[in-house]
Amino acid sequence: MASGNFVLDKGYNAGGAIVKFHAVKYSGGAETVVPVSSSDDNIAGFAQFEVTTPEIGQGKGASVRLLGITEAVAAGAIDVGDQCQLESDGRVSAAVAASGKRVVGKCVGNAASTAGDRISLLIDPVGDLAVTGVTS
Repeated sequence: MASGNFVLDKGYNAGGAIVKFHAVKYSGGAETVVPVSSSDDNIAGFAQFEVTTPEIGQGKGASVRLLGITEAVAAGAIDVGDQCQLESDGRVSAAVAASGKRVVGKCVGNAASTAGDRISLLIDPVGDLAVTGVTS
């Protein structure tokens, strides 16, 4: 089972329904995050809990892991030690050189064998684009 180890989690307003352990990005509103919509988005971090549309109406916010190790949902097979890139739905996959996708961290535990598995991801909040190659 994947596990996390927080360094910094922060609460934000949810600007839309958010899926647990998927990447989120900052939105136009102050202190607001929304699901990522592109594989080259700059991430805020990874949601630690689900937030549904009805819950937003009741004032529930999003808890986002900004730094540290988070659980992340894999889009396919990922080995421990692999750099991970962002998919447009907020999941992660093993980084591929020249993909143009944002590198968002490194798998540090619990390899994924198939889509939907959860890995332990050491977050890289800056995340360069994988344009010419993938670095470690």
